[in-house]
Amino acid sequence: MENPTKQLVSKFNELYIQTRSKYLVQFQNGKYITLSYAPDNKVTKFNDSMINTHLKGDLTYGVFAGGHFSKFITFDVDCANEGLSRWIALKLVLVLETEYEISRKDIHVSYSGGKGYHVDLFFTEQIKVEELKAFHRSVLVSVGSLPEGQIEFRPSWSQGVKIPLGVHQKTDNRCWFVDNETLEPLVEDASYDYLLSVEPMPAETITDTDFGLTDEQITEFETIVASTDITVNAVDLSKALQNAGRIIETGRLTASGTRHKTTFTLACFGNTQGWEEDETVGVIMDIMLATPREYFSEGSTPEYWLKEAERLVKYVFDNDITLKSSDKALTIYKSEILAVLSCGTFRQKQLAYAMLVTSKRYGNIFYLTVNTAMKMIGTTSRETVQNAIKKLVESGFITYHRKGELDKARSFEIGQVRYKPNKYKLAFEKPAEGEKAVQVTSNQSIIEVALMLCDVKEVRKYVKQYEFDNRWKAYVTG
Repeated sequence: MENPTKQLVSKFNELYIQTRSKYLVQFQNGKYITLSYAPDNKVTKFNDSMINTHLKGDLTYGVFAGGHFSKFITFDVDCANEGLSRWIALKLVLVLETEYEISRKDIHVSYSGGKGYHVDLFFTEQIKVEELKAFHRSVLVSVGSLPEGQIEFRPSWSQGVKIPLGVHQKTDNRCWFVDNETLEPLVEDASYDYLLSVEPMPAETITDTDFGLTDEQITEFETIVASTDITVNAVDLSKALQNAGRIIETGRLTASGTRHKTTFTLACFGNTQGWEEDETVGVIMDIMLATPREYFSEGSTPEYWLKEAERLVKYVFDNDITLKSSDKALTIYKSEILAVLSCGTFRQKQLAYAMLVTSKRYGNIFYLTVNTAMKMIGTTSRETVQNAIKKLVESGFITYHRKGELDKARSFEIGQVRYKPNKYKLAFEKPAEGEKAVQVTSNQSIIEVALMLCDVKEVRKYVKQYEFDNRWKAYVTG
């Protein structure tokens, strides 16, 4: 086979080229530089001639994803030990095949030219980079801890990846494709024939999202974004918190094609809230099972949702990933704090105040597990919390939005009776217009907030003498 050919160049364009305005060039010292085209500079856009140069081995090029979308993902196996790199690459391929049901013919491995490997997946449609990153994180959970090295995500807008079949400019090794079962190199014509045989797989293999955009529309979109402000790709964690609260209050997905993103967000939310892992999985499955089936892609099953929920929750909890808000100040009204002060013992008041803050931050309908409540009020007694919740219901501070509902699907899955987490809703009257109010943050206690809104005489109407002496007096006299 003649090398290079128009067919090879065309295949590179089909599979790898997302943006022509930004690319990598590797020189003989092995170092890369990034070149970015702009109308007012002398940088040339990435073009077919450069792919020809790459195939000849004169220079080596790499590509970037768009700022938001990519049509392929590379798992970059980076390890100083070549033998260990082989082991990691083979394990990664096995995980993709057995746990993600990706056919071997859709898993493409190439030699990096040094001591590592690139494992590529190509898709028929553009996928959001953030979703590809989430998929990458999920796969790493399944691969497990590595004795050395790492499996890096490529490409993004900020981190490019070398395209195969070129020459590593430092080692002078050709970056051939390799057999994905033995990692034996497919030399010369075998690698060229291999590249021409590659067919992208359906995007729904790893995502439920369909943006309905053509490649041309996405290219136009990426061009506009790149020329304005690429930082719009940054995650707004405050928005993620609000979204999690809205989904919990609604009780189901609020948009189609958001299963994976919602699962990860709720996993982070659960860890932020101090839920246990199985409780978090239960909340996620509760949301999924209550969502109309048309919100999911064809063939998406509850068994798969559960598997993904357990995998992502474990990853989030093992790595202690949380959603940090900006701790925006909340408005607390005097009638609300008086309702809190009416709730029995100090522990019960503490829990009532925690529920009030939770409802303001995440939504009027909210989950609260016993374990979370124990952490909220600083007790190790489940009985204290259970009694406090019972008292708050009896006093009319909260009502059950859902109580004691058997989780049939979860119970069947694990072979034990499991109940869905209870949901609560604030039940007292809303503040009147113009009522006295203060702005508070999470580091202010119930006592501090109460004394900002009420004088001591008002507080003592709701607080018994021993509670006042033990809990309040130091704040009043100090």
